[in-house]
Amino acid sequence: MTGCMFQSCDLGTAMFSKNSTSTLCHEPIRNKTAEFKMSNFILGSLVIIAIVSRLCFKRFFSSTRSLGSEDWTILAASTLAITSSMVQTFFLMPSGLGRDVWTLDIAHLVHFAQYFYMMEILYLLLIMLVKICLSLFYLNIFPGRGIRKLLWITVGFHVAFGLAFILKTVFQCSPLEYNWTKYDGNPATVGHCIDIHASGWANGVIGVAADIWLIALPLTQLRKLQLHWKKKVGAAIMFMTGGIVTIMSVFRLKSFTYFANTYNPTWDNWNIVLWSTVEVCAGLICCCLPTFRLILVKLCPRVFETKTSQTRSSCTASSSNAFRSTTRTHRSSTAEYDELEDGGHHVRGKWAPAQETGPHGGVDDDVEAGGRKVRIRPLQRLPREDECFELTHEAVKPTEKPVRQ
Repeated sequence: MTGCMFQSCDLGTAMFSKNSTSTLCHEPIRNKTAEFKMSNFILGSLVIIAIVSRLCFKRFFSSTRSLGSEDWTILAASTLAITSSMVQTFFLMPSGLGRDVWTLDIAHLVHFAQYFYMMEILYLLLIMLVKICLSLFYLNIFPGRGIRKLLWITVGFHVAFGLAFILKTVFQCSPLEYNWTKYDGNPATVGHCIDIHASGWANGVIGVAADIWLIALPLTQLRKLQLHWKKKVGAAIMFMTGGIVTIMSVFRLKSFTYFANTYNPTWDNWNIVLWSTVEVCAGLICCCLPTFRLILVKLCPRVFETKTSQTRSSCTASSSNAFRSTTRTHRSSTAEYDELEDGGHHVRGKWAPAQETGPHGGVDDDVEAGGRKVRIRPLQRLPREDECFELTHEAVKPTEKPVRQ
């Protein structure tokens, strides 16, 4: 009945008729504005806490006291996220989001279409930055030439894919203002749009596939890390937290049933706006999770520090000038220096062929810290756990010589 009314009559007449019918039939007035405000406030607060904690730790408490490329990326994303939240709270919701279109006037509907168009572009920018941030984080963990090439290809894909859909969204209607003037009820308004519904589904499906790729890619590298199996399980769980974003993306896809093909956009698009917000916020929080463990170790070292980490700390206390040597896969014939933040120890050295460093070697700190770059000098290092045992219990010097380039 409603669809027939909106197809047969001009928009103003259809909205007035539906409003009158609903009033005479005593249909309930639906309004989910308060519900969206609450969810927006909770999600926004969690994101701000997560990002501020991450950036403060990396800037003031990490080994390098500096921000990396992934930190600047997430800072840019957080700025856009705050802008998006303000548009939703102060413009989109007052324009009718979460209410039936026939309870509004034409002016409100036109404003809603304007702000919804703006939110589409902001969403695409945000989700692109989130995936780039995760890719840059993995680049700081895995030194292998093959995996780094794949990760850089992944970054390039996210940039190209994101920009392509942003441009598609900007120019999806001709003229551009037809995105919102098509709701003004003026018969003289002319224009056309591409199949927005189909392009929205395409973006969602490709986005889910990209999320699965970002989860699978680091998991394939875990077997190459010289870690105890328990630490590998912990690292796998950390990487798989990205699955939360994938789940949110699937829920967002489910809400696409009425996207761009609805006579009640202010009500039917409420789910799309909600799940898009949840997806972006979950992605931003997941980008900050690797830093949380390091923060907890700083605050409660006895509770959250691993046994191996405590052993290394005791070795450090007994020799204040000792530095741990971290071995790496040879990346180039010039033996370039690479930097990493290993959870609090500054070390300096060159790339060397990968060697067995014991079940709790330095790589696990890299996985957890996801960090920055410092130089490593092989001649100065912190003794490994087995060497600490020899020095303290057998009073013999370690026989292993540092790796030289």
